[in-house]
Amino acid sequence: MTEKKSTGAKSGGKGKGAARRTRREGPTKADIQSFLALLELESRPRHIITVLPGAKPNLRLREDERRLILGDLMSGGLPEKQLKALEKLKRPRLSMTLAEWEDFGGWVAFTGNHARDGSKLQRRADALSDRIQLLLNIHTEADAEG
Repeated sequence: MTEKKSTGAKSGGKGKGAARRTRREGPTKADIQSFLALLELESRPRHIITVLPGAKPNLRLREDERRLILGDLMSGGLPEKQLKALEKLKRPRLSMTLAEWEDFGGWVAFTGNHARDGSKLQRRADALSDRIQLLLNIHTEADAEG
């Protein structure tokens, strides 16, 4: 029989050079700073389109949005030209100035907010309002002096 020499270390214990495991209780300052920097990048709009004052960005409407505007929203103060386009075409493009889009978007949001909760009218008006708000967030008017 051969005898084993005892090294003095407990069996199963950490030997010389074993990696130490540290326990972190929470994120470090560097983790928080990198998260905040990432959050700032994500919250910025990716594409901003600068338009001249008076320019008319357009939005192509789907059939259900067209029917919503003509029927349930009672046209919301749209100009006569826009109403004719909605009546004639199945997929019209509405072109308005940013101020007109803001007014129209406000009317659509008002209609959605005053509809019965969970109704089809409310859902459709909210979806159209979100699309109009996205159009407004993407476009900005250039300064008249520039």
